Amino acid sequence: MRNINAVFIKQMQSFFKNPAMYGAPMFFLGIPFFILLLVADAATDRHLIISQFVVMFIGISMIATSSGFIMEDRSTMNLRFMGMAGVKPYQYLIGTCTALLIISIGAIACFGIMLQYSGEEMAGFLIISLLGAVTSMLLGITLSLSKIGGFTGIIGLLLGVGPIFAEANEVLANIFHFTYTMQITVVIREGNIANLTESIQIVVINMIVILIAFLLMNTRTGLDGEKIQRKEK
Repeated sequence: MRNINAVFIKQMQSFFKNPAMYGAPMFFLGIPFFILLLVADAATDRHLIISQFVVMFIGISMIATSSGFIMEDRSTMNLRFMGMAGVKPYQYLIGTCTALLIISIGAIACFGIMLQYSGEEMAGFLIISLLGAVTSMLLGITLSLSKIGGFTGIIGLLLGVGPIFAEANEVLANIFHFTYTMQITVVIREGNIANLTESIQIVVINMIVILIAFLLMNTRTGLDGEKIQRKEK
């Protein structure tokens, strides 16, 4: 627990000290707010506009921010130092995701307010959006610690903007249907907040698949990528 707390505190400090990290979430949150405020007819397309930025926030910003933690910790050698200090990959994952989850709760709640949700609708929106945000965090960390870390940004971009284009293309809609970001889009666009069962199931399956990939990739290695030396009995 001490290691998790240390990672959590360190990541919270890093987030608010680094404009590149908090800039993207503020951008995706601020643009729809000003569109609704300044464009007279925007309110009629409220769900269409905000759903796009919710999905970009979750798909692009959360993946990029979680990946940014890895890049920062690698460049400053913190990742290696933490590994040498006994911080396990799962502890790093929990500490980092907890920090990002706290940050994302506020942003997603603001999106819900802009969508004019309240009560049961707000609760449903928060549940599926936060599940999606956690899935993005897991994906960003998993990809960044893997050998294909260079593709993290591309994958985040596909998950963030893919559902937007899929709305106008049946082939893309079929391809993206089983992605967690597409399910969040469907829920908001169709106003399906009261019936989330299928969408939540798909999001959770996405999360489990990514978590299994993380565990398989990091079970035998430390944060620095070196194999864990197990003591012989």
